Amino acid sequence: MIEARLTTQPIDGNALLREIAHPADGAQVLFVGNVRNHHQGREVLRIDYEAYEPMALKELLRIAQQVAAKHGLERVLVVHRFGRHEIGDASIMVAIGSPHRAAAFLAAQEIMDAVKKDVPIWKKEHFADGTIEWVLADKLVTSTHKRTEQSL
Repeated sequence: MIEARLTTQPIDGNALLREIAHPADGAQVLFVGNVRNHHQGREVLRIDYEAYEPMALKELLRIAQQVAAKHGLERVLVVHRFGRHEIGDASIMVAIGSPHRAAAFLAAQEIMDAVKKDVPIWKKEHFADGTIEWVLADKLVTSTHKRTEQSL
């Protein structure tokens, strides 16, 4: 089972681990990507994730398949959540089942590195100072500053 999914609902990591469970596996790795309260020294209030879902899903699946083949894995599940995320919410989980831990750890890291680089997912960061920034693949796309009376 090599799968990728998109959802707007919270992701249940324990459910993902149960789904990939197999008696041949001596290791399961679950990577959880959470929304943190800061970015580049600035306080983050929340994040909105958006994407062209058919393309994002196709890329997530391609990455999962490519990394699984490289490491000889048969159980890889990547789930990305879209929509509004509060601090602490999980935005992505990667669940991997493997006979040995080394392949599972490496695969999880490689999947996340590729997702950040290749998947067309836009992140709208809302900062405490009132600014909003759109980011694609960890690169700033646009920045919008909050209007104040001084800027009029």
